Order: sequence, then structure tokens, then C-alpha cells
Amino acid sequence: MEEMPRDHRPAVSVRILLAGDRGTISGGLALLLGLEPDFTVVAEVERGSDAVIAARDRYADVAVLDAVLADGEDALDTTVRLLAEMPDCRVLILAGSARPGYPERALAAGAAGLLVKDGPLDDLVHAVRRSLTGEKVIDPALAPPPPSPPAGTARAPRGRRARRTGRAGKAPAPGPAGTPPPAPDPAEGV
Repeated sequence: MEEMPRDHRPAVSVRILLAGDRGTISGGLALLLGLEPDFTVVAEVERGSDAVIAARDRYADVAVLDAVLADGEDALDTTVRLLAEMPDCRVLILAGSARPGYPERALAAGAAGLLVKDGPLDDLVHAVRRSLTGEKVIDPALAPPPPSPPAGTARAPRGRRARRTGRAGKAPAPGPAGTPPPAPDPAEGV
């Protein structure tokens, strides 16, 4: 029987950094994420400057940042600095509420996603995995509203169907005066 190489690892573990004040990013979150068989929480920090250092020193694959860190630093500034040092690290930001323009600014800063701070753990777990595949993840509760149609553009009411047309997309020709147009022939295969 052959020996396994000494550097063989049976599973690859995603290395996660948590950054935020203890009230938001608690040891409980680290414990829950650590229960995932392929996740390892490598650091928990409170300040943005510590997040950059810990991500670099601990080779974090994903950094989960509170939108406002304990030192008052905005996660967007930390994201920019962190990605300057660790461009392959994915950054997910946890926000308490939707602020106008924040999702766009987070993505522009290089974040891989924006999630609700108190959202379900499963959402965070899926976001971590999706971010590693290059996807951008925005929680629907924080996403900007869809653009409204331009002024003067009328939308057809829902439930109303388009009038059935005859061959080649043309409306059936009207019959003799006062009679309805002929019905399409089912044998023609409309």
C-alpha cells in the first residue's frame, strides 16, 4: 500500500476573517460558521486596520466586515485597503439597513457582497460560497429598487393578452361591412 504524501489535505477549508464590534460580530457567529465542514474562522477583530493585517497574516479567503467597525471606520474604506494588500480575498459587508447608494458604493469599492446584518446564517454561508466563485451577492432587502419606467412610458395592464393575429403576425382582414373578421383556420397551424 502506498503512503499518502505528508502535505496531503483531505479537504480544503475556506479561511474566514470576521471584523466588527463584539456586539455585531460575536464569538457565536464564529462558532456557527466554524460548524460548516469547509469553513475555518482564522481571526476575529474589531478595527479596520486590524482586519487588513489579520487578513494578510492569516491568508483569509473571505473577510466578513460589519458596515461600521469598532473604530468608527467605514467598511468601504477597509475593503479598499484590504483588497490592495490581498486582491484575492473576497469581502462581504454586513449592513443593518439599506442606505441610498450604499450597495453601488460597496461593489465599486470591490466588495463581493452586501448582506443584512441580522439575516439568517444560511444566507451568509451561501454568500461566502458564492463569492468564492466570483458572484456578487446583494441581499434583496438591501438592493436598490428597480428603475422606474421613463416618464410618459405606458405599460400594458397585467392580465390583458395581446390580440391574436393571423398569419405572419398580421391582423385578420375585416369581412364585409359590419361582419367580424374571419376566424383563423386551425388547419393552418397558427
